Amino acid sequence: MAEAIRHLKAVDPKLGELIDKTKEVCVMSLPRDSVDDSSFVSLSQSIVYQQLAGKAAQAILLRFLRRFGEPKSAGAGSPPDRDDPSLGCDDFVFPSADVVATLDVDEMKAVGLGQRKAEYISAVAARFNDGTLSDERLAAMSDDEVSRALVAIRGIGQWSADMFLMFHLKRPNVLPTLDLAVRKAMCAHFGVPFGKKTPSHEQMVEMGRAWEPYRSVASWYMWRLAGTITQKS
Repeated sequence: MAEAIRHLKAVDPKLGELIDKTKEVCVMSLPRDSVDDSSFVSLSQSIVYQQLAGKAAQAILLRFLRRFGEPKSAGAGSPPDRDDPSLGCDDFVFPSADVVATLDVDEMKAVGLGQRKAEYISAVAARFNDGTLSDERLAAMSDDEVSRALVAIRGIGQWSADMFLMFHLKRPNVLPTLDLAVRKAMCAHFGVPFGKKTPSHEQMVEMGRAWEPYRSVASWYMWRLAGTITQKS
């Protein structure tokens, strides 16, 4: 991260000013993710959170975990009761791909997942259960190969693939050109008009070329900039 910051400050002094003003420390992780999460868990949780407010998604995830996961044991004693109201998402082990692959869509809908999200999670579980995908295979793939493998799964688009690359695989050079906040912030940063169809993917790639090979970190700061722009407006 220190090398990334040095590079970005050197190639983009304006971004360097933003970096210096930003009080938050750049951490390429999502609050809902744990360092122990597998690729399957990360992708499944991202589907749960799609197009939902954080609290609503967290409530559905907790019901999913209570029903299909296992409570984590705090020590040598017996594991806690899964219905204990004091337990949160972090107190459960996410069910494995082979378990989720056996679940009926209606079973998953019963905990609050919509029809499509239940189908999407089933599709992800099937890929990991049959060995098409695994932590090892994904880690060995290039960014483009990971994107192609994930976008081929119904329910995972390029934006989700980009988030997975950035926050789970910790790939340093991802530019999420479909992210609205990043698009708006890059336009403000580079003085480019923003519209429904602008900037294009190609324009964003060209604008962010100097940030390579640390476009993921630069994008993180674009999210911070987007938040500042929103507050001012």
